[in-house]
Amino acid sequence: MITYHRVDRPSENPHLYPGVHSATPEQFAAQLDQLQMCSNIVSLDDVLDAIEGRRRLPAKSVLITFDDAYQNFETAWQYLKSRGLPVVLFVPTSFPDHPENKFWWDRVHWAISSSPKTQITLDGQTLPLDGLQQKSQAARMIAAKVKQLPHRDAMPWIDTLCEELQEDAKPNEVLSWERLRELAEEGVTMGAHTHTHPLMNQIDLDEAREEAIRSRDELQKRLGKEIHSFCYPAGGVSDEVAAMLKDIGYTAAFTTKRGVNDLDACDAMRLNRINVGGRTSTNVMRMQFLSYARSLKPARQPA
Repeated sequence: MITYHRVDRPSENPHLYPGVHSATPEQFAAQLDQLQMCSNIVSLDDVLDAIEGRRRLPAKSVLITFDDAYQNFETAWQYLKSRGLPVVLFVPTSFPDHPENKFWWDRVHWAISSSPKTQITLDGQTLPLDGLQQKSQAARMIAAKVKQLPHRDAMPWIDTLCEELQEDAKPNEVLSWERLRELAEEGVTMGAHTHTHPLMNQIDLDEAREEAIRSRDELQKRLGKEIHSFCYPAGGVSDEVAAMLKDIGYTAAFTTKRGVNDLDACDAMRLNRINVGGRTSTNVMRMQFLSYARSLKPARQPA
């Protein structure tokens, strides 16, 4: 299983955080060619059926997933659709049709990049913002702090930080509900990605349950399709959250932990994925899959 976020040209979207840029359109097309040559690309239904014992997947099966429902998924979809390849798009449901709801990492990146300030203070430490390298370092330190804070504290802190940086606010870049419905009809499979995109292990269990249920219910209402899969924002999962998702009826949940999955022996609420980043060449991708595939046990044969 592999993960993408954005397929675009970063130079055309300087206000979006470059850390979740996955590939240019040309790189994505080449990666699909590579995947088709060295693996069997399967659908989410294939994976769910295999988890529940209704079918076996062929060797070297790969599920292609996209997180966050950025508008530039459209570019990736054209390449996938033209090849007849299945894909899963995980949607955080408070973002479509609400341009004011923005991903915090995009806000921080652009606030730092466009700020007239030459420094900022973080936990008593002065961080210079004079050049690209210093701004990137500051953004990484801020991101690390956000991931350590409870969600209810982190988001107001981000608001204060961006106000201090004199944020040049941009609307979010998430697909609309109308377009998501059209994509679902065109063949894109959707999965839940919470409602407000918190780290599920940084909120209490009742809040996590509400996020998981609300995102699923919203997708089912908006798209008219049943939703059985969930993706943890930034991979934030705990034993309690994983057990809760199973209890409320999810069949599979996807992490950001790097690796492949033996569906005969895996935890279906903690499925691994290999992230594709801007520096992932087709050769690197191929070697990653070959390396991980060698560690899998041969699949059990049906009785």
